Amino acid sequence: MSPKNHLKLRVQAGLKSFGMWLQAADPTFAEIAGLVGLDFVIIDQEHGPGGVQSAIDMMRALSGSTTTAMIRVPSSDPTYLKRIVDAGAQAILVPMVDTAVEAKTIVDACRYPPLGRRGHAAGVVRGARYGLSTDYLQTAHESLLIVPQIETVTAVRNAREIASVDGVDMLFIGPSDLSGSAGVLDQTGAPEVERLIAETVTAVRSAGKPLATVPRDGKSWQALFEDGFAVVASGSDIAIFRSAAATLAQEWRAYRDRR
Repeated sequence: MSPKNHLKLRVQAGLKSFGMWLQAADPTFAEIAGLVGLDFVIIDQEHGPGGVQSAIDMMRALSGSTTTAMIRVPSSDPTYLKRIVDAGAQAILVPMVDTAVEAKTIVDACRYPPLGRRGHAAGVVRGARYGLSTDYLQTAHESLLIVPQIETVTAVRNAREIASVDGVDMLFIGPSDLSGSAGVLDQTGAPEVERLIAETVTAVRSAGKPLATVPRDGKSWQALFEDGFAVVASGSDIAIFRSAAATLAQEWRAYRDRR
């Protein structure tokens, strides 16, 4: 049988899920995230350096935990999507999805016929446990979480249609790129951005789909859960290490300069 997708099960059960970003493509950070008990991690391949092999290494590092690896792919390229689901990705986050047509193309690349157009190599791919999951062809779509990102003004206008595509499980609002699309780059708490986010929330909920996001100016991860978001990712391996290293360096300089 295919391995359980704990994040998808939590979302389906209406449970809130909390996770973080992994941008260094390092399995050690993935393993730590699993050991501390986060619900999920987002392995960022849009802004991070990783590829298919590093994603596999990180998923292996999580295999002893119930922490789900969500892979943010570089783009909606169907060829890469097919490769990453063959590699065993259980959750796919796709940036900059503007239309329902794009969302349908993404779903088709991730699901086998008759539900999609994914190529068949289930006898050997890691996603099927190298052929040991004999029901994989029939059940792979059930344990896959497909999440388009709403990051542009165009996507907001089409949010309900995107959410309504069969096979789209959840939508992820990206406030940083949305602020750029709205003409107020890096002002994620600007009134125009707040209006666009509220419009997206209304549209997606009307389609009956859950929502994910990240903290933004004026909205902590706790506040976002109170607002009804099902999934929130906060913090990243690089940012946490940078902050800790900078603090150590500051403490060293303060000590050194006293002497």
